[in-house]
Amino acid sequence: MIRQLKNILNTESKKRLFSNFISLSVLRGFQFLIPLISLPYLVRTIGIDNFGLLSFALSLGFYFGAVIQFGFGITATREIARYRENPIKLARIYSATLTASIILAVVSAIIFTLIILSFEKFNVHLKLYLFTLAYIVFQNLFPIWFFQGMEKMKYIAFLTLCTSALFLINLFIFITEQDDYVYVPLIQSVAAMVTFMLSVWVIKKQFNVKYLRPSWKEIKIVYSEGRHAFISQLAPNLYNNSAVFLLGIFTNNSVVGLYSAATKVIDAVISFGYVLSNTFLPYLSRNLQQHKAFQRIMLVSGGALTVITFLLAEWIVQLLFGSENLEVAVYIEWLAGCIFLLFVTMTYGTNFLMLIGRERVVKNIALYNSIIFFVIALSIIPFYGIWGAIVVLVGARLVMALLQFSYYLKYRNQ
Repeated sequence: MIRQLKNILNTESKKRLFSNFISLSVLRGFQFLIPLISLPYLVRTIGIDNFGLLSFALSLGFYFGAVIQFGFGITATREIARYRENPIKLARIYSATLTASIILAVVSAIIFTLIILSFEKFNVHLKLYLFTLAYIVFQNLFPIWFFQGMEKMKYIAFLTLCTSALFLINLFIFITEQDDYVYVPLIQSVAAMVTFMLSVWVIKKQFNVKYLRPSWKEIKIVYSEGRHAFISQLAPNLYNNSAVFLLGIFTNNSVVGLYSAATKVIDAVISFGYVLSNTFLPYLSRNLQQHKAFQRIMLVSGGALTVITFLLAEWIVQLLFGSENLEVAVYIEWLAGCIFLLFVTMTYGTNFLMLIGRERVVKNIALYNSIIFFVIALSIIPFYGIWGAIVVLVGARLVMALLQFSYYLKYRNQ
């Protein structure tokens, strides 16, 4: 893998690739440290039950977050990477994509509000859900796709690090007892709003890209180009996010808290895969012949992280959540395989099939796989609780990885 990495770094553009990797690694590293600091503090301060309630509220919000993003992280990144030397075209893509995202955010906010006002389970915690809505909106409006397409990830790192620090400081100041749990998403929403506003300013000042009012035709094109990526990214919520949501419906907040604690550890480890995937995406969109080197880097990294997480699960839980929540380690061990499976999915789906114009294939795999496992989740989670959720999550990601790899074998020589 080291030799492959050296081969990739032999030109100026490839050195920029390495610079982007370092920037995103710093970002993800800090994002990895935030849970190491905030999760133990939250669990000990607000309790596992309220932590579960927070996770349940977020599980509802994540559906709408996927709608607001609409697959722009792939399609807009790809288009900006291809036209970044054309200032006029670049401004049109940026403006149309941002406008399309804002429209989806407004529609999502209206529907989300109607839902929480219509059901007692939600409206008894009205402030919690409204604060969660604000966080989801601003977090998903952040134009990360622009910086990825321009291959200037250092701006993502800088903006996110500043606001993450702001979040941590306010977390320790304002969250001091159990009833303060409701203000956690409020603190997150303020940090996300600051990040979004700063990002728009940076794009205007540092890149000289101004917002140009797009036509409806341009917005429709953005939606049309992103629809397959949208479905391929939204569909996993049917089994992934729905596991938390269904646990909240059929069990209790404590169970949701335990499961969420385990999945957050797994997600923190997987974040390294997103660093590699997001770093290489704009580069591979122009240099797909380097995919074999990227493939080796991803699979070796994913396999190593899976083994390490499995072996250190008990130590991680004692460090983060204390010995009183040691059962979380068992769930982490069973979920560890998801790390390698997600690396496989990013390697052959996002960074290959999507780049060769096979968005429909990726979409269909994600859609049908997600529907099947959503039905399975509805069937087993009410009876088997956390273990049912684990079976659904691991099973869905295994089938997804196998299918995308099989289609990679089919199209790799085309």
